[in-house]
Amino acid sequence: MRWKRTRLTVLTVIVAGLLGGALALVFTPLTRCLTRWVTSDDWSALDGPARAAAVGQFRLAVIQVVAAVGAGIALTYTARTFRLTRRGQVTDRFTKALERLSSSEPYVRLGGVLAMEQIVQDAPDQGDHAARVLNAFVREQAPAAATTQLAAAQLAKKPDEQVQEALRALTAARPGRSDSRAPVDLAGLHLRKAQLTGAHLNGALLKGATLSEVDLRGARLKGADLTGADLTGADLSSALGLTVAQVLEAGALLGCRLPDAVAADSTVAARLTPSE
Repeated sequence: MRWKRTRLTVLTVIVAGLLGGALALVFTPLTRCLTRWVTSDDWSALDGPARAAAVGQFRLAVIQVVAAVGAGIALTYTARTFRLTRRGQVTDRFTKALERLSSSEPYVRLGGVLAMEQIVQDAPDQGDHAARVLNAFVREQAPAAATTQLAAAQLAKKPDEQVQEALRALTAARPGRSDSRAPVDLAGLHLRKAQLTGAHLNGALLKGATLSEVDLRGARLKGADLTGADLTGADLSSALGLTVAQVLEAGALLGCRLPDAVAADSTVAARLTPSE
């Protein structure tokens, strides 16, 4: 990066020097020689006033070219300065959001989540970095899925507000290409009754997660790993990209609402209702 900046600076100095030299050159006696060379055979047919006018037109043309190139260089530097300034502002916002996420106060952490979400929307080039932070935050704040019914009864009935907001921000649509985003990792987490309507979870890692009574209507689940996930009572009735093979990998499906095409599979249907 430093080499690129140095190369751009050197190139600009060289171009500016050449343009300055060209501008100075037009006000020397060499201008007449250059004009004669440009006009070629027509020069000999011109009288004194016509030759003076030709020299004047040549000088004007050179000045206009130099001005246009100079304006282009100035515009390039202005755009570069704007990008650097904006990048610095985003970095500053990112740092402050991180500080809020590490606070001991829940409302401050919630503010950090919302600030990180705004960075994702305002600066798509930083979207993956912000998403990684949000994903790490969810994994730290959400409890691990219980391995026994007794342990499950002691866990929260639904995610707290900061985790829910982080989930929403993490799985929301982002500017730019959606197929380039890193997969969300919620494997092994207890997320009962989470609201994930319309969530972007293509390729998500949901292995072993407790997703009972989770609202996943309209969620994009193409390629998501549902191995061992608890989908008891979950609503996936309008989920997109969901296949029979994915659903059969889930650990529990009792009372789960699935898209008609998936629920019509006999093996899946048998697992949606309690066995007699």
